[in-house]
Amino acid sequence: MKSIPYLFTYNIFPPDQAENISKAYLKVLKEDRAALRPLAKEIIANAVKATEEGMSVISVHDVKEGKLEECLAVQQKQLLVYHNIPGYRYRMEVRFNVVEAIEMLGMKIPE
Repeated sequence: MKSIPYLFTYNIFPPDQAENISKAYLKVLKEDRAALRPLAKEIIANAVKATEEGMSVISVHDVKEGKLEECLAVQQKQLLVYHNIPGYRYRMEVRFNVVEAIEMLGMKIPE
């Protein structure tokens, strides 16, 4: 079985840096989306909310078969543009859908 994982990217930054984050995002948006398009389908572009830790942004991509390593590298490179913004931090997570997770255990979901 080939797995087709999801890539979750979480970004957090202080509210007073929202303008700087937005400017950086708008500058690279078109190029970044074009680079990811052959590697993954965008499920959630960027969902934003305010939290006690700051502004939180999540994106989710459905990674194409065999493209996980390349997708992670491209996403990592794209996030470099934000590294000089004070208080910015992020993390990436790979997750599998429930069918794939069950199959990894040698079981199948009933039809």
